Amino acid sequence: MKLSLKIVLLGILTSLLSLSAYSEQSSAGIAVIDVQGALLSTEAAKQAIEELQSSKAWTEVAEEAQLKVTEAQEIQQKLEKEGPTMSEEDKADSQSRLRSLSQDIQFLQQKLGQMQEELRNQVVRDQAQRFSQVTSELMKAKGIKFLLRTESVLGWDQGDPSLNLTPEVIELLNQKEE
Repeated sequence: MKLSLKIVLLGILTSLLSLSAYSEQSSAGIAVIDVQGALLSTEAAKQAIEELQSSKAWTEVAEEAQLKVTEAQEIQQKLEKEGPTMSEEDKADSQSRLRSLSQDIQFLQQKLGQMQEELRNQVVRDQAQRFSQVTSELMKAKGIKFLLRTESVLGWDQGDPSLNLTPEVIELLNQKEE
């Protein structure tokens, strides 16, 4: 009986050791990356975003949007203060102007968003080849077999920095730019 118990315990121990070795090996061969985050966090991307936001086209649209927001706030305040004493025609005109301003503001915000999206797409296109090269080299160097997008993974140990290649890729992309 003692001999069979020892054999069973030895079998269980061997199984646990091989399972442990397998899990260590498999987690070392898998990593995640935030592709868009990596590409948009490089110094080149930050500089491009800064240039866009200081460009004449951006400034004009942003200032126009801000002027319309200010005007809408003033009309809203006027309606709140003087609403009870305003004529129905003045109220209708003010409400109509508020609707028009709201549409204008929404259009201008969409225009700013479109400008940002175009820039993001351009940054991604400009860095795509370098990104691919950097990630391939890093995967080889770290023995990674599977590199997954963070948004595609249901869960992963975010406390283990070795699983997330994003910071290393950003650093390498910044080095490649110099």
